[in-house]
Amino acid sequence: MSHFGIDSVEPIALEPVPVVITPLLRLLLERLADPGLNPTSRAITEAAAMDNLEPAPGHLSIHMPQADLLQPIVSGMVDEPQPALGLQQWSDRLGVSGRTISRAFQAETGSGYSRWVASLHAQQAMEMVARGDDLQDIAQLLGFSSQSSLGAAFRRNTGFTLSTFRDSK
Repeated sequence: MSHFGIDSVEPIALEPVPVVITPLLRLLLERLADPGLNPTSRAITEAAAMDNLEPAPGHLSIHMPQADLLQPIVSGMVDEPQPALGLQQWSDRLGVSGRTISRAFQAETGSGYSRWVASLHAQQAMEMVARGDDLQDIAQLLGFSSQSSLGAAFRRNTGFTLSTFRDSK
């Protein structure tokens, strides 16, 4: 594992993002793991590593709502990937109208509940595909009726097919 001093490098993004580990970047990170690396060499290697860091293509930036009303929805879906409850089900659980939930999502994320869920599921699918999980298992876990319906939703949200994304990892 390699660490960079917070004051020694400029961030590549304002929030955590996945990065592509190229062969060169892997070698630079391995070099930084050497405890015997002198300070001058460390600084040069850190600079070279940062110069080779780029956010991974296909990463979705999903705004996580902070409103108290939406926290049960967000924490329930982010903590454990699962099929999404319908807006009416959340409305009944939270004791507010579906329209109130929709307005809160729109105000905080710029998209409605269904669109936010689709983006979250696409991001979760990306993480599971990158881990090597079985596509049918991913589809079932996220509540899709089939692997092909997962693939269609994934393509709509990311611009990639599942196989193209998997092969790029």
